[in-house]
Amino acid sequence: AYTADAAGTLVLDNDEAVSVSGSVSVADANTIAGKTSGVVTATIAEGDLTTLAGLNETGHAYTVTVTDTSATAAALTTLDGKTTVAVTASAVTTLSGTATEVIAAYAADTAGTLVLDNDEAVSVSGTVSVADANIIAGKTSGVVTATIAEGDLTTLAGLNETGNAYTCLLY
Repeated sequence: AYTADAAGTLVLDNDEAVSVSGSVSVADANTIAGKTSGVVTATIAEGDLTTLAGLNETGHAYTVTVTDTSATAAALTTLDGKTTVAVTASAVTTLSGTATEVIAAYAADTAGTLVLDNDEAVSVSGTVSVADANIIAGKTSGVVTATIAEGDLTTLAGLNETGNAYTCLLY
């Protein structure tokens, strides 16, 4: 319910859903979200991941378009967790992270909560199993750069995709 205080100022219950027209900065989105337990629906003005990382709360319906061309998978999945609306990351041409992080980003893409173009180059840090390399390479037409953990020819023969930059140590 809405009431007016002694000064005639509108007093809200702090559980209202808020819909913002136009676009709003991350700072303003945080301020608005901090004033209500209801869902805030807004288009976020900024597109760089550094600024977008500053979104404080989750569960809001923020429309977000990532403008960075290079992104870590962890940053994208973290951002994805801050909004109930699909995060558009089609500008990303280079994706990096551990195999687990990259696979999580592609899982969000498959689920429709993160939108990638699926033509990005992928750089996997650490080592990656043949199975995980196949999963990652199957999600992008871009070149996957990774060090394969297994070193026996039988297992390496299981690599499905071609045109990638794999480092393999035979033993």
